Amino acid sequence: MDEAAALLDAACAHFATGVTRPLPARIAALRALRNGMEAMEGEILAALRSDLGKSDFDSWTSEILLVRQEIALALKRLPRWAGERRAGGRWFHFPGRAALRMEPRGAVLILGPWNYPVQLCLVPLVSAVAAGNAVVLKPSEVAPASAEVLARLVARCFAPGHVAVAQGGPSLAAALTAQPFDHLFFTGSTETGRKVAEAAARNLATTTLELGGANPCVVDADADPVPTARRIAWAKFLNAGQTCLAPNHVLVHESKAEALLDALRATIARFYGEDGRGMQRVVNARHLARLEAVLPRGRAAIGGGVDHNALHIQPTVLLDPDPALLEEEIFGPVLPVATWRDRDALLAGLARRPSPLALYVHTRDAGFAEAVAAALPSGGLCVNEHIVHCTVPDLPFGGVGPSGSGRYHGEAGFEAFSNPRALFRQPAGIDPTLRYPPPRAPLSIIRRLMG
Repeated sequence: MDEAAALLDAACAHFATGVTRPLPARIAALRALRNGMEAMEGEILAALRSDLGKSDFDSWTSEILLVRQEIALALKRLPRWAGERRAGGRWFHFPGRAALRMEPRGAVLILGPWNYPVQLCLVPLVSAVAAGNAVVLKPSEVAPASAEVLARLVARCFAPGHVAVAQGGPSLAAALTAQPFDHLFFTGSTETGRKVAEAAARNLATTTLELGGANPCVVDADADPVPTARRIAWAKFLNAGQTCLAPNHVLVHESKAEALLDALRATIARFYGEDGRGMQRVVNARHLARLEAVLPRGRAAIGGGVDHNALHIQPTVLLDPDPALLEEEIFGPVLPVATWRDRDALLAGLARRPSPLALYVHTRDAGFAEAVAAALPSGGLCVNEHIVHCTVPDLPFGGVGPSGSGRYHGEAGFEAFSNPRALFRQPAGIDPTLRYPPPRAPLSIIRRLMG
């Protein structure tokens, strides 16, 4: 038996024992994960530093904190999420009772990405464990130190078969997605997401697909350029731009373009130094080469320098970008800036674009913000802000169309890894006869009574 099949068999066997289902067992598993993360925090920070060059501050705030927050919410709300929910019926259902019960899907597969290799593996894992599943977790091979520390963390916190970490490259990922898991959760590119969806469809498995997209940032004529530049620069150059929610490009009203550019120049220098060295590096040489190929597709007004030995590219702002660049997910510290003049033309252009994971609008005009939102559906919308919507535990997180399907975080994550079962209970001694043939009343009366 190959590795992928063996992992699935072990997960199915463990789930079949029923030990993952009781609420006390789920709570104990979440507490074990929380305690394991605390004990191994130094190792996790070191792995993120090795893989991505992240500072301890960035690693803790953008990776560990969000997992801790997710565990805390699940521990607080799990009894309510997992409890039966009464459902209303009609008079003719009396004395029967309808209810909804959330049940675990079974053996599930989580495929994590490399850009936030701890957070984006463990946040869905929290949801899967809270829902009572057995899990196979496949971290990205592009972040090997993080994959190794996740394997040690899981071995410390969970029983064999409850959660297993599968380490390997694309061939292992393909072999795993070909297995008949009960649910597949994938975070990554749209292109790979299509392959995961196709593999899942062959087994009629459900999926949650957290993908990406070219997230636009629209800046209106009335926006204050200084705080706008701070928020854009923070969101764009966080994690060296390797964030699925990062603003992909800026569409600024022509009257504000020069002021915004000046504010971006000053902000970037203050955040990362005049040479941009305060920003972390790119993940590897292949991605650096990909980003370097983007630079000639516009005019570098800020940054543009590349250090191959250090895997570093300066925070870069491109003016007069190739229009096609505005429709491609850049996934790095290169920010194209284009101008617009007419609102109707802007909205018409947005309406022709694929739905992104996030849409950002800087304006004092609430009506304009709503018009932008109506023109371009997106997974999330922030007005005068960036990214922070994904840190609100009670907000479902996910994309639309090419940017993803399904939602997670908080209760939405619990539901993503659960099967809703409809229940109806009728007292054994009650047997309403109205429904049985032959009809006991004219149809005209039945229609009036039952609607």
